[in-house]
Amino acid sequence: MAEDTKSSRIYEELKNEISRGTYPPAFALTESELAGRFNVSRNTIKKALLMLESDGLVTMENNKSARIRTFSIDEVLEFLEVREELESFIIRNAIRNITDQQIDKLSELLERMKVLKEEKNLIEYSNCNRQFHSIIYDACTNRTAVNLTLSLKEQMKKYNGKTIFAPGRDDASLAEHTRILEAIRNKDEKTAELYMRIHIRNVASTFKSYYSLLF
Repeated sequence: MAEDTKSSRIYEELKNEISRGTYPPAFALTESELAGRFNVSRNTIKKALLMLESDGLVTMENNKSARIRTFSIDEVLEFLEVREELESFIIRNAIRNITDQQIDKLSELLERMKVLKEEKNLIEYSNCNRQFHSIIYDACTNRTAVNLTLSLKEQMKKYNGKTIFAPGRDDASLAEHTRILEAIRNKDEKTAELYMRIHIRNVASTFKSYYSLLF
C-alpha cells in the first residue's frame, strides 16, 4: 500500500476515534506508539497527524506527537456565533430550493425524533438530528457556506451529541426542530431564520451551563 494511502487510512481511523470521544481532552498521540500500532513508519504517522491538525482536531508538538484539541468555553461560543450566521443564511437559501421530497423526509425524521425522545433513546435522537440538518444543507445551493458550517461542526462533533443529555434539552430541541420545519413548509424564510438562530443560541446556552460536563 502506498504511503499516502496508508496515511489517509490512518487519518480516517483516528478522526473517527476522536469524533467518538475515544481519547480524553489533551491526550497525546505519539508517532512511535501509533507507528507500532499500525505497523507503519513514523513518517506515515506524521502525515496522518498533520491531516488531523489541518482539520483542527489535534495540535502538533515537537514534530513527534500531537495532542487532542481542547476548546475553551470562549472558543465554543465563538464557533457557535459563526455557525448562527452561516446556518441562518443556509436555511434561507434552502427554503428557495428545497423539494417536496426533502420536506417529506424532514417530516419523517421529526416524527422519528418524537418517538425516540419518548423512549429516551437520545443517542439515536442525535443521529436523526444530524440527518435533519443534513437535508437542509443538501437543499442549500451555496456549498461554500455549507462546507464552512460542516468544518466547524466536525471540530466540535464529539461534544455536539452530548448536549441532548443536558436536563430539559430533549424537549427544547424537539420544539425547536418542529418550529423550523413548520417555517420550511410555509416557505417562510424570515421565520425559519429566526427559529434557526434561536436553536443555535439555545445550543450555546447549553454549552455555557454544562461546559464542565461536556468537556
